[in-house]
Amino acid sequence: MDQALEDVTIADFTQMMQGPWATQKLADMGADVIKIERIGGEWERTLHAGGELLDGVSPFFLAMNRNKRSVELDLKSDEGQEVALDIVAEADALVENFRPGVMDKFGLGYDDVREVNPEIVYVSASGFGPDGPYAGRPGQDLLLQAMSGLAQNTGRKDDPPTPVGTAIVDEHAASQIAFNTMVALFHKERTGEGQRVDTNLLNASIDFQCQEITASLNLDVDFERSEEGIAQAFLGGPYGIYETADGYVAIAMTPMEALVDLFEDERFTEFDTPKDQFDRRDEIKRLLESYTREYATDDLLDLLLDADVWAAPVNDFDALAEDPQVDHNDMLVDIEHPGGGEFTTVGVPADLSETPGRVETPPPSPGEHTEEVLTEFGYDDERIQSLRDAGVTGESLQTSTSDD
Repeated sequence: MDQALEDVTIADFTQMMQGPWATQKLADMGADVIKIERIGGEWERTLHAGGELLDGVSPFFLAMNRNKRSVELDLKSDEGQEVALDIVAEADALVENFRPGVMDKFGLGYDDVREVNPEIVYVSASGFGPDGPYAGRPGQDLLLQAMSGLAQNTGRKDDPPTPVGTAIVDEHAASQIAFNTMVALFHKERTGEGQRVDTNLLNASIDFQCQEITASLNLDVDFERSEEGIAQAFLGGPYGIYETADGYVAIAMTPMEALVDLFEDERFTEFDTPKDQFDRRDEIKRLLESYTREYATDDLLDLLLDADVWAAPVNDFDALAEDPQVDHNDMLVDIEHPGGGEFTTVGVPADLSETPGRVETPPPSPGEHTEEVLTEFGYDDERIQSLRDAGVTGESLQTSTSDD
């Protein structure tokens, strides 16, 4: 087997990031991910980044939908639902992230699907879960950064609550979808038994803060953000970001003795216990930064790394793209844009010696593979044309423009 998931078919009803990035991870490992979209394509295709699209397509969509095949269906129509069920009947797993109840309205709820595919792995991702007091609320990354305490613990002491600079809840939730889909598929492989898997953004936002939440709820410590911007509200100095003569460096866990030796300053010995290093973290930051500001970033990094101090440069994305380790790891790749040309995106983050993941096909245009997929599922040309004429599928089954 060339890729671990090459015989796995995923019926993908996801949109935005939480679901599509999860199914892309499965597609990268060889799964046949059939992306079932509304007519015209999912909303993420037109989500602007900085007010711009990349040749008519959202770079966010491009980042999360490679290696998939797109089928356009009107799931509000009876015929569209029938077609979807025909696809799902042959799938190993279904992944969706509509609000709770939407798939049931489409006739594609768990009980409906089990009637045509009793062994299905049915993965449902939502904002807060399928039931409970918040089940009907909109779930979105920023909202969960706020609710989970993450925004309250990010930034300086007197700053307002500060969200992090990426959709971190969606990202962890996507990894949870991919992981738990694989767990359920593994169980199915061993037993022949399918199951329902429920994941949600709220749970993901709590899960990735496991150490901070555990510390806060069990220790009699007043955890709050530092005045000088220590990078983590739960750790002491010198953990943080430090200004240099021409930029910034990050310094992680470091013994005070190393700073004494490096800068020949005995004042660092005053912070000789973990409690001191936490309570006086702002003093440590000010003292250490008085030295780091005297060095160019590259010179300071050489000094710190030679002394086995855990340090790294603070890069922007342009600098990241020039980093030799990033290049060595093949973590930025150029792939074909659905409208022509190429774009740069993130590569496959893990190396498997026997069944490697890879980027094979670009993100699809809306409905690009409708005719191809329906033909594979036994639809003849006349039936496909009738679906097109009825508006159940898109007008153009094999091609679409960037305006779509």
